[in-house]
Amino acid sequence: MKVDRIRVVGLAAAVLTILVFSTLIIKYEFPVFKYADTDQPPKLVENETGIIGQEVSRFLWDYRVIDLIAQAFVLFAAAACCVALLRTEERKR
Repeated sequence: MKVDRIRVVGLAAAVLTILVFSTLIIKYEFPVFKYADTDQPPKLVENETGIIGQEVSRFLWDYRVIDLIAQAFVLFAAAACCVALLRTEERKR
C-alpha cells in the first residue's frame, strides 16, 4: 500500500495545530466570567450601551492572545477548506 504524502502532511499539521492550541489554552487563562457575579443588586449593573464598542476594543487589546488564537483558528480552517476544495481525486477502477 502506497503512503499518500498529502494525508501524512495533513495529519502532521493537524496534530501540530492541536498541540499548539492546547499549549496556549493551558498557558493563558480566559477571563470571561472573572467579574460576573449573579448576586449583585440591579443598581450596580451598568445598562449603558454607548460604550460597548470601547469596552470590546479595550478587552481585545488587553487580552490580545484571545484575538490571535481566534485569527489562527480562522486561518487554519480557511486553509483546510482550500486544500479540501483543490485536492485531486483518483479515479476508481
